[in-house]
Amino acid sequence: MTKNILNEKYNLLKPHKTNNLVRIGRNMVGGYIVDLNILERTNTLMTLGFGPEWSFELDYLKMKKGSNLIIYDHNLSSVPYIKQVAKYLRRFLTFRIPYKILKLRLDSYKKYKNFFKLKNVKLHKKKITFPQKNKNETDLNSAIKELDNDNKIFLKIDIQCCEYEIANQIAENSEKINMIVIVFYWINKNEKKFMDSIKKLLDKFKIVHIHANNFHSKLTNGLPKMLEVTFLNSKLIKENIGHVKDFPIDDLDYPCDPRREDISFSFK
Repeated sequence: MTKNILNEKYNLLKPHKTNNLVRIGRNMVGGYIVDLNILERTNTLMTLGFGPEWSFELDYLKMKKGSNLIIYDHNLSSVPYIKQVAKYLRRFLTFRIPYKILKLRLDSYKKYKNFFKLKNVKLHKKKITFPQKNKNETDLNSAIKELDNDNKIFLKIDIQCCEYEIANQIAENSEKINMIVIVFYWINKNEKKFMDSIKKLLDKFKIVHIHANNFHSKLTNGLPKMLEVTFLNSKLIKENIGHVKDFPIDDLDYPCDPRREDISFSFK
């Protein structure tokens, strides 16, 4: 197999090596790579874009007892869970599945509803973007101002291209942000925005991990169209022990879509 070596212009994405990387969340879409030592130095996970898969948030709260989870998602709804329950209820009533299959969907819906009843989970049904145009929108500066001054933030961002619009505000709030996981969407349509955003973030943060989302393909130059990138605050990285050049990493990275091969790439 020909090795997919990225153009030198993408070398700024080359992650700094750290020996503390672990996976949080499941071994497919929804799981991300974090630095365990820096994770311990956070007390608030701010999730921008929650979605139907929340194993990452659940793992964080289990690992960080007494921490807080702040969620911003204007589209959050129980409807997908209700549709699943209704679908499998029909199958059960027509004797096509046993009750235990239906119960799995009922339990999933119950866990979802109970999750938002936890005292340390707070949901804001607002979209994070910049600039604000509608009543159901806010920006990152406003969201962070609502937190106490002693919050040490871990940002998880999955907001379908709005990540490019808030890159400046992430950098502006670097004193309060210890770690970030960002899903960068549709790089094929937003390559300049993507590169500009990375450069802004690298003023205050360093990349320590990168992974391709294999639900989407690659650009003609080999760069994946969708990337999951983990950043650490530069002030918390005490030494430079080199860079990692080849991805994915065995026993750490897993395909977002397990039915497809993961996307491999290397830096020069």
